[in-house]
Amino acid sequence: MKKRLLGSSELWTLIKIILILTLIFGFNDGSENFVFSNWFTNFLFTCLIVSLIVSFNILGLKLAAKYYGTELKVKIWNSHKFKTAVTFGKKLLLLYTTPILSIIVMLLSNGKIYFSTVMSFSVNEKLFGRKFQNLTYFNISSIVFFGLLSNLILMWIFKLLEFDLGLKLSFWFILFSLLPISELPGTKLLLGSATFYVFNLVFFILNIVLLYVINSFAALFVSLVFSVVFASLFFFFFQYKKA
Repeated sequence: MKKRLLGSSELWTLIKIILILTLIFGFNDGSENFVFSNWFTNFLFTCLIVSLIVSFNILGLKLAAKYYGTELKVKIWNSHKFKTAVTFGKKLLLLYTTPILSIIVMLLSNGKIYFSTVMSFSVNEKLFGRKFQNLTYFNISSIVFFGLLSNLILMWIFKLLEFDLGLKLSFWFILFSLLPISELPGTKLLLGSATFYVFNLVFFILNIVLLYVINSFAALFVSLVFSVVFASLFFFFFQYKKA
């Protein structure tokens, strides 16, 4: 029997991720006066865009994991730790390393700061049908790269369509995905290789910034050149010389 891309439990997780991100991005509709019908319309429109962004990311992650011959499961940031915490103090501490932090930031800033740290994933480190049976940290970081690359492709589409809101939401999603804290994707990138992390950091940040001012191919070329240069310099000065 052929496995589905998303299991039933993952589908429910995906819905919760989309709803949390929609709340973060769509809480403030930019209007001076609150009108529920306008706010709700904006919320639904934001939900549609967020669904595309999250789906593209998950598709990239899943396809990369399949390439390596392993399984990947999408989850909400630190949700498993929060569930298994046995004391109230531990649960209270974990509130600050879960999407609840994103919601608090959103409320305190009146929806003007998009701290979109919501989604993470786990992988089965056992590989199927491969000579080397264990997934390496670099393999996992490569999976993160392809997930973010899928989002970058979506940004190119938004750029082509001159869809500014799509560019904006993709910008924040990619930016905070690179944050190397806790079990977020940025941490998995850093664990794979510090040099590869620098490459990704420069490549994606330059791309998402330059897409606002130049065309997609120029942004890709400039980002690729600078990311290779910075990663090479980092490797030479901070890793090669220390060896």
